[in-house]
Amino acid sequence: MAFGLAGLAAGGPGLLPTQDEGAGERRLLANLLTRMGLRVTVNGRNGAVFVLDTGAGRTIIAEDLAQSWGLPPGPPMLVHGLTAAQVAPTVLIDRFGMGGRRLRDLQAPVFPRQALAADGLVGLDVLGRFRLDLNIAARSVRLRPSGPDVVAVGSAGHRATRLPNHDRPARHGRFGVLILQGEAEGRPINVFVDTGAQYSIGNLALLAAIGGDRAGLERVTVYGVTGQILAAASGQVRDLRLGTQRLGPTPLLFADLHAFEVLDLIERPALLIGADLLYRFREVTLDFGRSRMAFRGLRRPG
Repeated sequence: MAFGLAGLAAGGPGLLPTQDEGAGERRLLANLLTRMGLRVTVNGRNGAVFVLDTGAGRTIIAEDLAQSWGLPPGPPMLVHGLTAAQVAPTVLIDRFGMGGRRLRDLQAPVFPRQALAADGLVGLDVLGRFRLDLNIAARSVRLRPSGPDVVAVGSAGHRATRLPNHDRPARHGRFGVLILQGEAEGRPINVFVDTGAQYSIGNLALLAAIGGDRAGLERVTVYGVTGQILAAASGQVRDLRLGTQRLGPTPLLFADLHAFEVLDLIERPALLIGADLLYRFREVTLDFGRSRMAFRGLRRPG
């Protein structure tokens, strides 16, 4: 099974290169949808750009790329999309290289390129083995091994008692998603980061908790990479806290995504953090092996 909200992409622009990748700290690639990606190798082939997507349980590849590179088919897989789960075809990847690291034996769901708007997505089956230090201002990422070589995806995770700097303990939800406790207007909320999502979306339980009513809010159409479409309400919270950072009044979308149901967060106030909020910070750390999350260097809204 794969968790695949996998980026609320609207489709369109290709990925634009920045500078050459360094040996330790990798230069990110970004597109006009503010998603972040890295160059990867698939079975030794170079040139593909995959979006970093902590909202996808599995690494996903574009259909045309899988066909042109002759990747062998694998068994069908259940993928959880924007509004519901659906069965998707897969291919088998013998060797997958990213950030100077090589992984073996990946089973990757396949979707049309126009849905992904990229060569592919790097999901938690790969990212869950690392600590990701995202330097948003410099548009770079540092990948470090975290915990054992293979993190137990889907486990309850473990909590640390002494945390440095702005790090806060998080827990592992289903498919290895890191879930942190934040606050919205003084009320506790569950927060998780989807680096492949363009927008931050709260569930309807969060909207109700802050006294909002979606009937009076403007509707916005949100597109998922599996081709599913959802109408969300456009509103805001008067105050939002993530880790040690207070963001103040913050525009959000509100909808009961399938992701909230899959993560057992449909009844509790919860927030998916997308690129619009990630770009409010200079640095964001997601440490999957040690169950930690941190937001540093709050920037003014742009």
